[in-house]
Amino acid sequence: MIMTIYSHHRSRRLANKNKENTRQIVTFLLGKEWFALPIDAIQKVVQLGKIYGDPQQKGISLTHYQGQELLVIDVARRIFGTEVLLSHKDTEQTRFLLIIHNKNNEIVGLPIDSPPSILRIPESALIPLPDIYLTQGNIDCISSTLIQVNEQQSFFLLDVSQLMSVKGDHLSVTH
Repeated sequence: MIMTIYSHHRSRRLANKNKENTRQIVTFLLGKEWFALPIDAIQKVVQLGKIYGDPQQKGISLTHYQGQELLVIDVARRIFGTEVLLSHKDTEQTRFLLIIHNKNNEIVGLPIDSPPSILRIPESALIPLPDIYLTQGNIDCISSTLIQVNEQQSFFLLDVSQLMSVKGDHLSVTH
């Protein structure tokens, strides 16, 4: 008679081996669409203070952050190419500022209207967008990836370098 020896450690190792890699993303609502950024692109989330310095309403302004001026890019305007009527204009709800950084550690603030959420998603949730959508779509600054969490919820993954560029030139943020 052969006896099988059960090892709790071995079964845990096998279970971990079968687990799919995951990523953490930060999600938020703009207009009627859901968006996401990789968590490692976000330095901090704070309540949005007073923004100023955009008299021509181009979507590029400033705010005070940690004793310095921080460039604020109207993320809705960058993504949709036009001003989006967001709920904060009708109510006095709290707005937030996503402080993101690029590979050069330059930082900018992106104002959002909904509290951001952190999700852990499996690698299989990352779905390539069709090329025709990327070239003809009406949403800018998205990567070539859609995140499909379940059949009812999808998120457009934003491209940090596109968000931080203005008219094709990368922003230069000085401290």
